[in-house]
Amino acid sequence: MPRHVTRPIDVLVSAVAVVTLTVACSPSGPQAGDGETRSPRSAAAGAGSTIETAGQSAPPQPRVGECRNLGYAEISLFSDTTRTTPCAKKHTAYTFAVKKLPRDIAFTGVAIENDAVQNFAGESCRTAFARFIGGDAAERALSRLTVTYFVPNQRHFDLGARWVRCDVVALQSANVLADLPRQKLRGILNDHGALDRFGVCSTTEPGSAGFKLVMCSQDHAYRALAALRLGGSDAPYPGEQVTRIDGRQRCKHVVDDVLRPGGGYTFGWTYPSPSDWQAGQRFGYCWHKTTG
Repeated sequence: MPRHVTRPIDVLVSAVAVVTLTVACSPSGPQAGDGETRSPRSAAAGAGSTIETAGQSAPPQPRVGECRNLGYAEISLFSDTTRTTPCAKKHTAYTFAVKKLPRDIAFTGVAIENDAVQNFAGESCRTAFARFIGGDAAERALSRLTVTYFVPNQRHFDLGARWVRCDVVALQSANVLADLPRQKLRGILNDHGALDRFGVCSTTEPGSAGFKLVMCSQDHAYRALAALRLGGSDAPYPGEQVTRIDGRQRCKHVVDDVLRPGGGYTFGWTYPSPSDWQAGQRFGYCWHKTTG
């Protein structure tokens, strides 16, 4: 059963048609950036199947600290039974939290794709991810590190399994997961240097034909220097003055501050459309051209 996985940055840049590029008299200095989550789409609620449980039991729940080799397609599934692998070896997913589904939404007869089950699973893992990975909201928006989650498959759920598995993954490119570091991930975004590897970059001018988001450890032409919040979670769409005009000016100030006056640079500004805003996107992205 598929579940769409969407990061705000992927929605924003693919949807925005206008990217303002400016050559300004300021310097090429040291690059800098700031350091997700995804917004899962839940399937419609349905009735779960009740099965005979005599003599059967659900397998043990997953544990914090386990590692797995997942492919990109697997992170959009409701459930996952991939075997663990030693974290000292190559892996693409790390289990950083295991939550318990509340009894009032997870009971006999409920389907695992039920909205209440999926909403609890997604929200609890996103909240735990922010505490685990470190950094502030803007730094997390500028990172290709993100969270995926899984619940038991329907058979195991009907046998009494009631857990949610929260995994960290890194998006190397649109449909490819990156290998995770073998050292601890907890608080990694508290170190600004982590964005040199896990930051948001693009292969060409953001929004242009052939544009592709990549992790900054990959070859790239632009890097997102900052994610600028344009409104609160409950705010109405602020309109063009705030998103395009004021946002572009804020972006220029950020680039001036990071790169310092004294030379030339090219920067870009992408911002949420009304539909992006409706989907929960509150950040615009300030880009710096890193190649000639």
